[in-house]
Amino acid sequence: MLKNFSPEAPVLHPLPVADDDIVAADLDLCLSTPSTVVVNARLEVEAPDAGGASSLDLALVIPRSQCRGERPTLPALLQAAQAAVARATRAGTTPLLHLPRRVVTLVAGRPHLIPVF
Repeated sequence: MLKNFSPEAPVLHPLPVADDDIVAADLDLCLSTPSTVVVNARLEVEAPDAGGASSLDLALVIPRSQCRGERPTLPALLQAAQAAVARATRAGTTPLLHLPRRVVTLVAGRPHLIPVF
């Protein structure tokens, strides 16, 4: 889903946020409807038994009512990221094979950290 994404990307920038708590960047959207926007993201995970890191694609679903145009509020983005991580890790209902490390999205082709953890 995320083009040009590398889990080993050396520099992760924090998401820019305006004073009114709106994300001040055009996020990598995969869907925009009258009721929701869906942001592409990636969950980086550590696989302790495999000895390496990998990643899982996430879709962050945000109600349009919590957005200004195509830009969500930071609390709405964080809530969507937490829900997506819970879905990806089955919300603790099964033993984790992967330990979640961080959630990353692209803004203008550059990886940005979503501060979920």
